[in-house]
Amino acid sequence: MTPTMKMSGTEVGPAPFLNDPQVAIQLSHCPHKVFIGGRGVGKTTIIAEEIIKYFVAMPRGKISLNGLTYFHIRTKSLPPIIDHLERRGIYRGIHYFIGHKAPAKYNWPEPYAPPLDYTNCIHFHNGFVVEFNSFDRPEMARSGSYDAMIFDECTKLKKSAIDADVLPANRGNRDRFGHLRFHHGTLFLGTMPLTPDGDWVFDYQELSKQFPDRYFYMESSAMRNIHILGEMYFRDLKRVLPKIVYDLEVLNIRRKQNTNGFYPLLKSSVHGYSDSYEYGYIDEASRQTRGSVFDCRADKDCIDSEPLYISFDFGTTQNCLIVAQWDRQLNECRIIRNFYVENETLSALVQKFIDHYKPKQNRFVYLYGGSDGNRKNDAASRDSYFDDVRDQLSKARWDVQLRAELYEAHHMDKYQFWYKFLSGEYPSLPAFRINLNNAMETFFSMENAPILPQEFKKDKSSERKKDQPRWKATDLSDAVDNLFYWLLSPLAGDQYPSNDIMFLPGR
Repeated sequence: MTPTMKMSGTEVGPAPFLNDPQVAIQLSHCPHKVFIGGRGVGKTTIIAEEIIKYFVAMPRGKISLNGLTYFHIRTKSLPPIIDHLERRGIYRGIHYFIGHKAPAKYNWPEPYAPPLDYTNCIHFHNGFVVEFNSFDRPEMARSGSYDAMIFDECTKLKKSAIDADVLPANRGNRDRFGHLRFHHGTLFLGTMPLTPDGDWVFDYQELSKQFPDRYFYMESSAMRNIHILGEMYFRDLKRVLPKIVYDLEVLNIRRKQNTNGFYPLLKSSVHGYSDSYEYGYIDEASRQTRGSVFDCRADKDCIDSEPLYISFDFGTTQNCLIVAQWDRQLNECRIIRNFYVENETLSALVQKFIDHYKPKQNRFVYLYGGSDGNRKNDAASRDSYFDDVRDQLSKARWDVQLRAELYEAHHMDKYQFWYKFLSGEYPSLPAFRINLNNAMETFFSMENAPILPQEFKKDKSSERKKDQPRWKATDLSDAVDNLFYWLLSPLAGDQYPSNDIMFLPGR
């Protein structure tokens, strides 16, 4: 348990319980800390404790809380932080305000370097402020000046943006807080990287060995928090999660490289993007409290005047679809969103699409999917999956053009197409891009799609496992194949880049 701390106007009570990793981080005097822990190990408690430490020690200071998006910070990170602050006797509306500056009647001080807009801030009564920074808008941190930085979900953040846009703003106030060892400190928290783009966190492990007085590095399984989570938490997750995901995100075991992936050139750093929210609309809609801020008007990458391409993967227990657009000006084909349902009807999935894109002006859609879409939806129906989709979309005033083929392409043909498409070396093909916020499940499905060891086919055994969520299987990657192969393979032709050799797994 942490001791009671006192400061002007607030008595911070002791934490009710901290597990071993949380205590270790609390006791470390290193200014730079990295903690990679399993889901449920208590990373947001660590963030809350870090905020309290700075809040008590640096009146009128300012730190940044960095996350994937403002949505993620507000909806995922903040609720448990608020809960922990309350457990320690720090109450919202009494000791701090979120989303706006304290009312003028409170006459609270501001930071030495005050934010001009408190929309994405926590304002404490001693003038201390936590400012949120979203990594789909990392340049917003450039003009800031902070006394410390916290990075949530750090293994999913772009290292280039951390180094170029965010860390340089960790500056100032040395004359006021320079006596504190943790002034201008950093705290990185995340789960084991799902892709190689997050492997940069392991560099800090080496730094902690070379400079143990400056850098702290720790990894921990969520099992270290079993006192709070209980045994049933782990039993349930082990039952519903794929083994690779359970090992990575719960047990915190480092992944093994998939050298025989079906999309071997796919990289989030090359093909992914996260600048995907139209904050002008979001902020205005939030102020006006009108409509939903989560429909397509909030999607920065949705071109209102252009048609949509949608592609399905149909099933009896699951159905999923991807949404894409072809930006002719930038010559990019983008997956801008995905939808999926499990143990729900196909109509429930289509309704999700209809609801999200209801405000869109151009209501033309190209419909793709596997050849199984021509089968009857159920034994009692004369209509196929495609018939039902077209009927539902037409009733919602969408013009639909079915472009699905009646047969399946060979796996080798699809592999060779994706090798060309992802290489970016074929001027006849547009660039492939994927939204890592709104279609992360699709990226995961593609990135983890293996090849069968005995024959050259995509290994789809994950789709037969009844004890895991289907969105983490290969279904979404099949929906991607059903669209892009038939749409773009004619543009790839049989030509190869000059001096290029097609390498297949095992060659």
